[in-house]
Amino acid sequence: MKLYNKIFIVTTALATLSVSSCKKLLVEEQRTALSQDYLASPAGIVAGITGAYSDMRFLWGTEGFSIQTQGGTDEVLAGASAGGSTNTMIYTNLASLSNDYAPTFQLSYQDINTLNGVLQFGPAASFPTDLEKTQALAQAKFMRAFLYYNLLITFGNIPLNTSFITIPTTAAAPSPRADIYNFIIKDLTEASTELQNVPTAPFLGKAATRATAMYLLAKVYSTRGFSDVAQPTDFQMAASTAQTLIDNKASYGVDLWEDYADAHKPGNEYGKETLFVVDYNNDPRFGEFQPGASGGRINGTAYFQRPNYPTVNANYPASGGAAVMTRDVANGRPFIRMRPNTNYVINTAFNNRTNDTRYDKTFQTVWRANTAGITTPRGTLTVGVDTAIWMPPFEVTAARRTAFKGVIFTPTGANGANAYTNVFFPSMKKYDDPSRPGVNDPSTRPFVMFRFADVYLIAAEAYHKSNNNSRAADMINVLRRRAAFSTTRTAVQNAAAALANQITAADVTLDFILNERTREFYGEHLRWWDLARTKSLIQRVKTYNEQAAPNIQDFHILRPIPQRQIDLVTSGPKYPQNDGYN
Repeated sequence: MKLYNKIFIVTTALATLSVSSCKKLLVEEQRTALSQDYLASPAGIVAGITGAYSDMRFLWGTEGFSIQTQGGTDEVLAGASAGGSTNTMIYTNLASLSNDYAPTFQLSYQDINTLNGVLQFGPAASFPTDLEKTQALAQAKFMRAFLYYNLLITFGNIPLNTSFITIPTTAAAPSPRADIYNFIIKDLTEASTELQNVPTAPFLGKAATRATAMYLLAKVYSTRGFSDVAQPTDFQMAASTAQTLIDNKASYGVDLWEDYADAHKPGNEYGKETLFVVDYNNDPRFGEFQPGASGGRINGTAYFQRPNYPTVNANYPASGGAAVMTRDVANGRPFIRMRPNTNYVINTAFNNRTNDTRYDKTFQTVWRANTAGITTPRGTLTVGVDTAIWMPPFEVTAARRTAFKGVIFTPTGANGANAYTNVFFPSMKKYDDPSRPGVNDPSTRPFVMFRFADVYLIAAEAYHKSNNNSRAADMINVLRRRAAFSTTRTAVQNAAAALANQITAADVTLDFILNERTREFYGEHLRWWDLARTKSLIQRVKTYNEQAAPNIQDFHILRPIPQRQIDLVTSGPKYPQNDGYN
């Protein structure tokens, strides 16, 4: 958790911190304060919004946040080097470690305060056209709603601050969840009509557009539908909003790639399937890229789910012999923080690997020999030709193992093979970055936060909860047809696989949709939130995650309020901790 080193202050005393985040990006005119006058200017509005976007790099892509958004779910288990993050992953000592969640709380509120200032004073700004001003302010509405939504489903009991605060206060209290949902929905509803259809200057790349706002609005409606403040029309509104986006995708320049692999291909981060990104690159003007860095404001997603492949020796599992692989850029830096949960991921979610190609496009299972002169008991490995390590998602026969020169790991290690361990396991490859300057460097790829594919699954979820499983199946089948596509098949074979991959209304349940989300979004930093917001976390962890099942309790549906927030509220009622935490 090395990145978490900013001074934490009470949520309502955030104006000064907001200034510091924005100053880093204001090359042309640095200021010592986000004054009312500055926020009432085009430059001030752009600076405030840019600062909020920039601060996302303190979370998305970093180690602690990556573990918090994936750990303690059905999808992943702790790797051998999980370290202190094991507590998050198996629900132990979370009360005493509550400050692990402080950055999410702090950064969100400091940026909410900046965005409040933009929206409070920005209407007085003189833009070349009213449309440009409306679109700029809509960026702030989207970002404010996005930050509040993540806070709400993460912590539950949070304050709702709606105006720009310049004078620190030591008082704070949670607001009613119904009020927060209404506020979020209002911001997103307005943003979904006021934002531009496609990215335009000064918000280029993959900043928020109407499609991004519509996607998040649909998700918020569905999330509220699962909550204790649900409204009767929530799921219908979620389905309608998602369907409108799908029906008008051409107007917004969004669509699915034909090949699932292309959604994660380096260079496609700003492509048609992407709705929103956190920008990363190796330019020090726009980030904190450091060669060899292992913590901080960097994108480390390329190696968090990487096994320790360079330590597999030629005689494994016996000792002796040289390592069959050398660490290199192509195969990545082995951090061993998390690993796929074989019991669920392979045996349940990806159990159909004949017609569905997403497993092979999500995990690396083959390590081609890259080191000369390596001989195993079964033969000498030829660099670039022989497979040094193979981790198939199935068991192999003893004869096949004997005939294989390299080292084989299988889920259970049957027939004399080696079983997956917390050190050796299939590697999640969606975030691979072969363009990294050095083998130990962090990724320079932008981090894709939202993909258009999720619109279909939000629609399916909403249709299912609206008792329309036929339409839910239609939405899911769009992704399953795409999942069947392979460049190694003929058109006839792809059509047959797509047909075999289809489901019917009778197949649709919430569990099926959650399994489909794993197939589509494994490792994409959505899982903890998706299980928490659908009230599925406890049941799914108890069913599938043997590490966390003994410890998880009902109150773990929310994260603990950071202790620093509680300690710094010294006026008025004490800030309440979430139930179950000390």
